[in-house]
Amino acid sequence: MSAPAVISALKRASHTVIGCDIYPEQWVYASRLVDNFVQVPRATNSLAFIESINAICDQHRIDAIIPLTDVEVDTLSDTRGELCSSAMLALMAAESIAVARDKLTWSQRFSHNEAFLSLPTVALAESQTLSFGFPVILKQRNGRSSEGLRRVETQAELIELRQRLNGNDWIVQPYLPGDVHVIDIVRQRETGEWAAVARKELLRTANGAGLTVEIVQDEALLAKAAEVARLLDLNGCINIEFMRHSTGDYLMDINPRFSAGVEFSVMAGYDMITNHLHCFTRQPIQPAVAVQNAVFTRHYVAEKSFTG
Repeated sequence: MSAPAVISALKRASHTVIGCDIYPEQWVYASRLVDNFVQVPRATNSLAFIESINAICDQHRIDAIIPLTDVEVDTLSDTRGELCSSAMLALMAAESIAVARDKLTWSQRFSHNEAFLSLPTVALAESQTLSFGFPVILKQRNGRSSEGLRRVETQAELIELRQRLNGNDWIVQPYLPGDVHVIDIVRQRETGEWAAVARKELLRTANGAGLTVEIVQDEALLAKAAEVARLLDLNGCINIEFMRHSTGDYLMDINPRFSAGVEFSVMAGYDMITNHLHCFTRQPIQPAVAVQNAVFTRHYVAEKSFTG
């Protein structure tokens, strides 16, 4: 869902944009926004995917590769040594991505920091005794876009799931009702400079994409996101999710890519996409801007793509 915003920002900066997707051009709305479109294999087929990306880089003399989806991020990160050497991969370090993906690892690693609260997290295999009560949330340890997430109401239900699932691949967390806040943050590792925009999710899809959001100026929350970025040694733009509960702001998720709603940050006055590129081209990033409280919405529009 970030593709139109990313493409628009790149075009405003006078870049030529080559887009790719696993589906045919006529099926993909964003294909009409790019200068050229190429259908590629699924990123889960890493060998074929990387061969296709390298062929595109060679044919179009690509300067930068910008992955937008989770599966692209993971495949390109894991195989970055096999990419065409002339193209820059605009992606944070592989070690940082590995930490961001592993909810159990970062929960334990960040549990004693003084800047923000980390959600108590236990591997399903070790969930016989919990320090928190029911209901609880069960999710995949390396899950993406809320895949597999479910609410578990009772100990009996949790026992049944523990017997059925791989206990090391799933985690248990307390269910904390509250408001989800998403922070788009860009940080230049070389200088330590950063800028961020926070929004409260008012309506979101089942997989966590915001449809109606409120832009908020919350310096304390931005500082918490900045500390997460520092601990990750972030270079570039990612999005970080906090759950605002009555007991505090809990780090809920780290997504090492543009958020689906990165356009909201652009609309609020900060170009995350251009400044993401600047982190890798060693150009200064734009200083943070003051944003005003505003509510933004997005919607789906039906358009004719092909007439046969």
